[in-house]
Amino acid sequence: MTDGAPWPWKAIPQTVLQFVSMTERALSQPQKVQDLTDKISSRIALLLDVCRRKGCGNEELDAYVESFIADVQRVIIRLRIIERVHSAKAFLLTDHIDELITGEAAKMENALHELQVRFAVHTAYTVESVAAGVAVIQSVTNKTLAMTTTIASTVESTAVTVDATHVMVTEMHAKAVRGDGKQTAHITNRARLPARPSCFKGRMTQLSALVKLVCESVNARIAIMGPGGMGKTSLAKAILHDNEVVNVVQDNRFFLSVEDVIDIESAAKRLAEQLGVGETSDPQSAAISALQALTRSLLVIDNLETLWFSNNAAAQKDTERFLQRLVDVQTLTVIVTSRGSVTPSGIEWTNDLPAELETISLEAAQETFEQIAGRPSLETELAALDELLTGVDCMPLAVTLLAQLARQKNSPSQLLQRWHHSKTTFIRAGGDHRESSVNVSIQISLDLLSAMTGGTEGGQLLSICAHLPDGLRLSVFAQLVTHFSDIHTARDLLVTFALVSVGSNDELRMLSPVRHFVLNRLPMTIRHLAALRKIYFAIAASGPSRLDEKFSQLAKNVAPEYNNLTSFLLHLMGTEEPSQELYDAVDRVSEYSYYTAPSPTLREAFRSRLTTHPAWLAGCLCDLGRTRLARDEYFLAMDNFQAARILYATLGNTTSEARCRQLLGQCLWVKGLLEDAEPELHAARDTFVELGREVDAAKCAMELGDIYIMRGENEQAIYILTSARDTFKRHGNRLYAAQCTRSLGSIQLAQNNLPAAESELQSAMSELQAISDSWGAAQCREILGDVRIRQGDYDSAGKLLVSAKEVYVQLGMKSDLADCHWSFGTLYSDQGRTLEAIESFETARNIYGLVGYQDRVAKCSSRISRLRNAM
Repeated sequence: MTDGAPWPWKAIPQTVLQFVSMTERALSQPQKVQDLTDKISSRIALLLDVCRRKGCGNEELDAYVESFIADVQRVIIRLRIIERVHSAKAFLLTDHIDELITGEAAKMENALHELQVRFAVHTAYTVESVAAGVAVIQSVTNKTLAMTTTIASTVESTAVTVDATHVMVTEMHAKAVRGDGKQTAHITNRARLPARPSCFKGRMTQLSALVKLVCESVNARIAIMGPGGMGKTSLAKAILHDNEVVNVVQDNRFFLSVEDVIDIESAAKRLAEQLGVGETSDPQSAAISALQALTRSLLVIDNLETLWFSNNAAAQKDTERFLQRLVDVQTLTVIVTSRGSVTPSGIEWTNDLPAELETISLEAAQETFEQIAGRPSLETELAALDELLTGVDCMPLAVTLLAQLARQKNSPSQLLQRWHHSKTTFIRAGGDHRESSVNVSIQISLDLLSAMTGGTEGGQLLSICAHLPDGLRLSVFAQLVTHFSDIHTARDLLVTFALVSVGSNDELRMLSPVRHFVLNRLPMTIRHLAALRKIYFAIAASGPSRLDEKFSQLAKNVAPEYNNLTSFLLHLMGTEEPSQELYDAVDRVSEYSYYTAPSPTLREAFRSRLTTHPAWLAGCLCDLGRTRLARDEYFLAMDNFQAARILYATLGNTTSEARCRQLLGQCLWVKGLLEDAEPELHAARDTFVELGREVDAAKCAMELGDIYIMRGENEQAIYILTSARDTFKRHGNRLYAAQCTRSLGSIQLAQNNLPAAESELQSAMSELQAISDSWGAAQCREILGDVRIRQGDYDSAGKLLVSAKEVYVQLGMKSDLADCHWSFGTLYSDQGRTLEAIESFETARNIYGLVGYQDRVAKCSSRISRLRNAM
């Protein structure tokens, strides 16, 4: 019908015909349909006007035509999906039609405005380009006019669209006649193929393997499966254009997109047209015969899921039968791409395990971004880019669209900020199409799920998974069984549609963009929310509350679920009033975090919800301060301690008020403000003694001992630390007793009593390891490294320092990490490795500067100057 027209103009009449075919079944809402039809007609008329004024042969206008076709096809696809879900009668009455058509009419209006604005300012096209651009469609004018006449008689409600198409073709015909009369040469199949992917990273292993299959087998059957946005179509296009494939198959390569077709007959008709077959009553047989006549050929069927995923068993069987007929052609290789993980049955696939595409590596994502948008020049922007790419799980479509946004003068840090605020909503470039919007791509998968299942239990299980960033683990899944009528079928459907994947421990995982999309659109039912609440509160309660010999065992209950607990508790904070259960769960999970990798996330979020609960707020602030102190965020910690102290004083809680004073004193001495710290610690100790709290008083004494060490008052420090250690041992407090021992070892090192220092430090390290205090044990290894440096045992010293550094990096302990780099500087200096020593002292200086240790910054600068002067 349109063989002589240029792409994409040739697709306009066929697209309108498909739209008419679908909308005539929705005539119970004629006004809504008419409104959308008006918008489509106006957009065609404007495209025609632009073509008349500026020429049809330019890439920019062609891109707008493609966008128009994609928009109309999206309407067709979503109408077809809704139709599959409902009976014929329900299809006519469903509210989905009203909502969909209203929304699409608004999008058409916006696109119309954008087109008007865009082409009102560009006028530098020649008369020759206009004539050349329209001449190519002259050969199909008569056929297209006949088609529009047929459409006009099909349904009266779409007359405006048909008339607009008629006018468009008529005027193009007139322009062609006014031109030089030249006809476009026959478009070869090579010209029909989609372009080779311009950016194709991270898939070379799969590409090489599939190219090998294509070249080595004349009748290969290959399935490329996976979630939306994984690059299935790009991989198929890359195979089509691979040099080895071109050499073997020559021009007999075909690409059949079925994303926008209504049924398998329409797909067969489109394939027959590509093969040069004329009008026929049996397009399937005609296409098969044409393929059998070729010596060797390759056919890619893209987006098979739109035909195959159907709750209409007959339609699904028709699709499978045609596929079987295709693969039975012995000289034809068939490649299908499809969302999901299940291939059509009855076909022996050459790749026994279908190529299920996963996300690409971070390195490949970086290369993709940089090829499109260029490499960021600032280190901070490179760090923001890595966080951004990791945030979207290196999903190829998301990476590509983010890079396109970056080309519009958006820096990675700006994009990262938008990701934190808007998640997937902003990741789009151009129109609302699966290849230009992450949200549209995900919505298509959800629509397919709804079409097959009605979206009931599958959607409910999906909404649960969306709250669990580390996946729905088997132990939690088992506890949810009684809350679903058939959770196993729901699980299988989600895997089938690739909305979830099965992880290494059989947990159900979601890609980050999909998870955030679902979070905003599929709320959990009250019943399932209550079930998940009970499960995760029990997990939180089973975790450790303090660092002791039971910590390691109890931590195993929480560790695999820590990120899930954090995500779910944050959700509960935003949806329900504070309760004792919620407070206890937040407190227990935060305490686990404090001893493993201190994070203020939960308590910082919870404090804003506790303004009417002063006792809970005071406790939250005090513990938040402890976390800030562990993270070297001293000023924030002091603010938290002061605020908690005032609240406790108001509540008359003397013990907790003294505890805040002790922590404030600890914060001050760590900052080197010894004169301010000592009175706070003495006052807190006096209160604890008065209240008979011997252990708390010993904690204050231990911190006073550290102040004496910093002043060089070693004898007084030894006395007070020994006394405090005896108290801790008497009360069975292994953690604080070991910390006293570690401080005593530091004193022995300062006095150059190396054997005694090593003995104390080895004892403390063993005790801290026994109670799972990795941070404290690392501090012991670091100080032991200093002992070994003094002993001249440089190899042992290096190993101890490397081990300590790894823990500090893992836990994010900045000041300890700086101390470790200082020790490395000393080690390298003693070995005569001057350049490495300078580098280590510079690193230490930078970190000390970040945490505000100006006296240590000065010491590093002094060491660096001496080393450089000695070179």
